[in-house]
Order: sequence, then C-alpha cells, then structure tokens
Amino acid sequence: MPTAADPLFHTWFAALEKRHLANLTFPEVRRGLQALSTLYVERRRRLEAGAALEGAGKRAAFALFYSPLHFLLVRAVVRSLGAARPAPRLLVDLGCGTGAAGAAWAAAARGECRIRGVERSGWAIDEARWNYRALGVRGEAIRGDLLDETLPGRDSGILAAYAVNEIDDEGRPRLLDRLLAAADRGASGASPPSCRKRSACSTAPPDSTTAS
Repeated sequence: MPTAADPLFHTWFAALEKRHLANLTFPEVRRGLQALSTLYVERRRRLEAGAALEGAGKRAAFALFYSPLHFLLVRAVVRSLGAARPAPRLLVDLGCGTGAAGAAWAAAARGECRIRGVERSGWAIDEARWNYRALGVRGEAIRGDLLDETLPGRDSGILAAYAVNEIDDEGRPRLLDRLLAAADRGASGASPPSCRKRSACSTAPPDSTTAS
C-alpha cells in the first residue's frame, strides 16, 4: 500500500483526481463505480462488448478506483518477485486498459524498460498515454487485439493482467498457448492472481519472472 514516502503514487493520484473530477461530482463517480461493480459481478457477458467503459461516470470510476489498485498490486507483485532487476528491455502489456499495470512494472524498474500497451478501447488508449507521461515511464499505447499481438522473446516481459478475465472460453486457451511459446523463447511473464481464477494465464521458463 502507498505510504507518505511514496511521492510517485500520491502525485499521480492527485493528478488523476484533478483530471477526472473536473467535470463530474463525487456522487456521479460513485454511481459509476456501483454500475461497474454490478457489471463485473452480475453482467459479465457484457464486458466483451466494452460495457465497462461506456459513459463518463464509469470511465472516471475506472480511472480513479481500479487503475490505482491495479498499479499498487502489480508493483507489489513485481517487487516481491524481483522482476524489476534486471529490467526487461521491452514490456508488452496485453489489454493494457488505462496503462496502470504496465506503468507499475516500468516504474519499479526505474523507467529502464519501454512499454508497448495493446488495447481495443480508444478512450483507454488515450488514458494509458496520459498515465505513462504522468508516471514518467516510456511507453506507447496502440489499438489492437491481445490475442493477435506479436509477442516478444528474450530480454522482454509480457504482462497479462485483468483483460484476461474478459476473454471468452475459446480465446483463453489460445492466449495461454501463445504465452507458453513466448516463454520458450525466453520472455518473462506476470499475471495477477485474479486472472488465474478463471484460467491459467501466466507461465515462464524457470529463470524468468512469473506471478504465482
């Protein structure tokens, strides 16, 4: 969790609040968060169609609530695994969303790696680019399908985070096969535990980094 000695997180979060509360009230964002929670718990079939990011309230709620949580969790995972040293030269963030998870790994590596975030939502791509700048990491966010993205090999990292939960039953085994192939080529991989509750989606060779 962030502490008073965590200026990067606190400065970023303050900037997030300023950015997303400029045109919305706190009650509006709270309603957006409630709608998101209902969507994730009770209406998951709508996620594949991009329902999580429909409307300003849900977008602001995602940016202000889920993005910081994703940043903190992935940073903690990376630190506990020692995945920031040595830093991967290239970090591919599949289904990067707002970019917070990939930025967390890059920030833990002190900006020594470059992020390539792959995302289908235009709003999320813009948000990821803004977050990369705000957090002082090098990266690009591009439009694409995480199931079709070319995966790197040695000296690279692959982050398969929360978007994996939104892949259908046919797509998850396909992604896993591609991650295994990338691991055979020497790529390191990480995935938060929530992904593997629905499907095993993280693997890597014995000398590389994997969340377990």
